[in-house]
Amino acid sequence: MVKVNSLSPAKRVLVYIAMIFIRLWNKTLKIELSGEDQTALSPKKDTPKIYAFWHNRLFIAAEIYERYMPRSNIYGLISPSKDGAWLTEIYKSTGIKAVRGSSKRRGHEALMELENILNCGYNCALTPDGPRGPRYLAKAGIANLAKKVGTPIVLVGCNFASAWRLKSWDKFYIPKPFSKIRITTATLEPSQYKTLREEELLALIQKKMININRRCL
Repeated sequence: MVKVNSLSPAKRVLVYIAMIFIRLWNKTLKIELSGEDQTALSPKKDTPKIYAFWHNRLFIAAEIYERYMPRSNIYGLISPSKDGAWLTEIYKSTGIKAVRGSSKRRGHEALMELENILNCGYNCALTPDGPRGPRYLAKAGIANLAKKVGTPIVLVGCNFASAWRLKSWDKFYIPKPFSKIRITTATLEPSQYKTLREEELLALIQKKMININRRCL
């Protein structure tokens, strides 16, 4: 049985304190997006969506949720690892619920849970290249899930005017305070991909995600 890691009460308190700082940090950021992109981000009643970010954009993902998708039911696919336990608590503080799994651990079970969530009318979010990369290489899970459920896929691009990058496998982006971030989306409707094979859809998702993030790869 795969162990799903969680945080101790003391570490949850640390997350709570850190989130106060992160929220203040994020409020200084100027997020730019068109009305069309804002509409694409907004959940629709009775039409669940699959949202996709590259893994190194996760710092800003929670802020996008709080600004443009408040109080909507979104479940994020998060690794069952120790790192995933921290991310689970961070997202929980914003209202994003977690489904724990990755391509190597609880992958099949997690996809089944996400399929059920989407079929119940709720939204989900995932990182096609997570949790361990390679960077910008989309894995099969997102295409498999979309083909099973047949719902819009909203690909989210985040291009940073000024940011630090960590020395991690994904070269994680941390936007500098008071900097600008341009959000661009690309939506794939079921009618656009229903005749595609899973591998063709995966290639299309990867191509479009690279394109909308092209200024910051």
